[in-house]
Amino acid sequence: MASKEMLHAPLLVELSRRETEVLICISKGLRVSDTARHLGLADSTVASYIKNLYRKLHVTSRAEAAVEAVRRGLL
Repeated sequence: MASKEMLHAPLLVELSRRETEVLICISKGLRVSDTARHLGLADSTVASYIKNLYRKLHVTSRAEAAVEAVRRGLL
C-alpha cells in the first residue's frame, strides 16, 4: 500500500548526471565508499547525493530509491 507522501510525490523528477550515476551504483548494492571510489568522489559527496536522491524521490532507504527510480522510469 502506498504511503500518503508517495501518492502526492510528483512523478517527474529531474536528476543531475551525478545523481543518476549514484542512483545506478546504489541500486546495484554498492556502499557509499565503493560508489565514491567508482565515481572518483569523496564519501561525503556521495552521501550528499544520496540525501538529495531520497528527498527528490520521497524515500528513506536505498532499496526504496531503486524501486521508486524504476517506477518512474529513471533507471
